[in-house]
Amino acid sequence: MREKLIQFRGERNQEEIARQYGVTQQAWSQWEIGTKSPGVVIMKRLETDSGIPMEEMFADIFNNEDLLNGKEQKRRGDPAA
Repeated sequence: MREKLIQFRGERNQEEIARQYGVTQQAWSQWEIGTKSPGVVIMKRLETDSGIPMEEMFADIFNNEDLLNGKEQKRRGDPAA
């Protein structure tokens, strides 16, 4: 479960918040459960609206072996990697 995403939703139901982001209630539910994830544009909007970094809100995506080993810098074209 993506607790930070659920926390951001607060007292709103899934259908209400899904409508705000232009998706279905089913899509929002899958994001909360963690079976699917929004695209980067919606992740960035969620980050802006909630004040919670997308890396925290979607930790299961960002907390992977490549990130833990610093390989994200190489993928982003960082010459220091």
